[in-house]
Amino acid sequence: MAEDESAGGKPAAPDPAGLGFAMGAHDPATAEEVRAYLREQTRLARLQGQNLVELNAFEMSHLKWRRFNDQMRGALQMMLVAIGVLVVVGIAAAIWSAARDDSVVIDAFAVPPDLAQKGLTGDVAASELLDRLASLQARIDSSRAASTYAGSGGLKVEIPDTGVSIGEAYRYLAGWLGNQTHISGEIYRNEKGIVLTTRVGANAGAKFAGPESDLDTLIDRAAENIYRQTQPFRYSVYLQSHNRLAESEPIQRDLAFNGPRSERPWAFAVMTYYPIGRGDIETALAYAQKAVELDPDLPLAQVNLAGDESIAGHEERELLASEAGVRSLAGEGRHKILEKAANVMAVELSAAVGEETGDYAAALSQYGKLFAIPDFEGTQESGIYMAAADDARLHDLAASRRMLGARRDAGIFTIAANDYGWNLPNVAFPRFEQMAALGDWQAARADLQTTLSTPDGRNLINALQARLQAWPWLALAEAKTGDAKAAWALIGQTPLDCYLCLRVRGEIAAAQKNWNGAAYWFEQAATQDPSIPFAYTDWGAMLLAKGDTKGAIAKFETANDKAPHFADPLEMWGEALVAENRSDLALAKFAEAARYAPHWGRLHLKWGEALVWAGKPDEARKQFALAAGLDLSATDRTELARARLH
Repeated sequence: MAEDESAGGKPAAPDPAGLGFAMGAHDPATAEEVRAYLREQTRLARLQGQNLVELNAFEMSHLKWRRFNDQMRGALQMMLVAIGVLVVVGIAAAIWSAARDDSVVIDAFAVPPDLAQKGLTGDVAASELLDRLASLQARIDSSRAASTYAGSGGLKVEIPDTGVSIGEAYRYLAGWLGNQTHISGEIYRNEKGIVLTTRVGANAGAKFAGPESDLDTLIDRAAENIYRQTQPFRYSVYLQSHNRLAESEPIQRDLAFNGPRSERPWAFAVMTYYPIGRGDIETALAYAQKAVELDPDLPLAQVNLAGDESIAGHEERELLASEAGVRSLAGEGRHKILEKAANVMAVELSAAVGEETGDYAAALSQYGKLFAIPDFEGTQESGIYMAAADDARLHDLAASRRMLGARRDAGIFTIAANDYGWNLPNVAFPRFEQMAALGDWQAARADLQTTLSTPDGRNLINALQARLQAWPWLALAEAKTGDAKAAWALIGQTPLDCYLCLRVRGEIAAAQKNWNGAAYWFEQAATQDPSIPFAYTDWGAMLLAKGDTKGAIAKFETANDKAPHFADPLEMWGEALVAENRSDLALAKFAEAARYAPHWGRLHLKWGEALVWAGKPDEARKQFALAAGLDLSATDRTELARARLH
């Protein structure tokens, strides 16, 4: 049996190729045919392979094209979706804008045909009224930011388009959803001339009649009437700035007590000006406090409260309101007023904080900023007076004279009379301060008497601004020149809740060597305004004059705790230590005082004397030389001459 059979399988089928080869191995012709067949099969296989390659390339290209088509189709769909979203957003934005539209819209007027033929068409009449309203608004000088007004969307004339347009669609939306105020009207003839009628919304029309030649005047009157109805706060400020107070006050009063929530704090803040002009400080303070209560973050409310508290002599309350105003202007409150007003208010409130704490260098730094920014309601000029006074309080009399120039103290009242007055939280008399610093009380008294006798001075006495901030200084000058009776008579007309008035009562008593009486008044002042350093300093000076050096040092220490940058208590503390034979300790106090008042002549004189007692003659001579180049009272100059001889 064969091997396959012996393996148990069937005989294998013969392989044609193998058979051919086997046969060809013995037959050349057959072998050639086999080779030809194989060559043909090879060529066919190659053609099939090439066809597959080309087919694959075609399929790949087709697939890429289909993918590109799919991508383009997707992109188009995305674009359509985006366009749809934009359309929806645009419609939503238009609806939102229309819903918030609170502009004043002047519709075309109805006019007689003959006037229209002359060029005064309804559109022209509406545009003329718009121009008068815009001119009126431009003449209003207010610190209030436009965005805070009701109806701040502006003024415009709308002439309806023919057909349907986007503009017409928006006007429809604004009229439906918004809070637009439409002004309409007509001009018609009567037997005496023409009548101009204007209507604000659905309100009854206001008629203005006159000859045709007075049409411009009629339009002006109509514009004021419309402005009063649509912008009462602005119109009231306009009247106030044009000295039409009798017309202005009722408008603000109605806004303050009956107006919308957004207008009430503004109205109360402005309402405070009217009672101030009548000398009614209690009502003015009540209005200012109400404005702050309604909106603590309203800078104008804090500014006016600080000013009113200053006029009333409530210096601690003025300090608190000034600090609150500074905080407001550093936050969201700044956006409620015009930028130029915010800049000025921030500077002046910060200066007031420095002045109430005896930090006159800080206050002067603020006035330096004030002079570098645009003026607002006379602040540049008032700043000169305040800075000159602060230089004098800092005992730098040369700088005070340079700052004041040829001006006189009466000028501060002129500014207060001609401006709104909020930029004068303190009335200052720099020439008086210069003379008082030199101990020339006769000249100081004469200067203040002249200042108060001017027309503006007399007017402002009635408005309290002079009475509570000038009379105390005049009373002090009377006492210093030996007329205690006149001093008491004048200071007796001032209230007992006025910090300066209480201090001056103490000063008058001290001038009479009524030490107990002086202590009583200084204690009253310190109790009323415990954060303010001046009563403690005055008290210490009185005790030093009495010879109670320990008691004086205690008061100077308290004043220094309240106001660490106030040079006066430090200098007098040094003098008290010298009187106790502690010149070694006094030197440190004089050096510290010199950090805040480097141009104080008396300070360098006393510092030099302490150095002499401390056994440092060379250093003493340097201090005496500095003192000689600075302003000194007549008494101090005599003392300096004597000290330099030894």
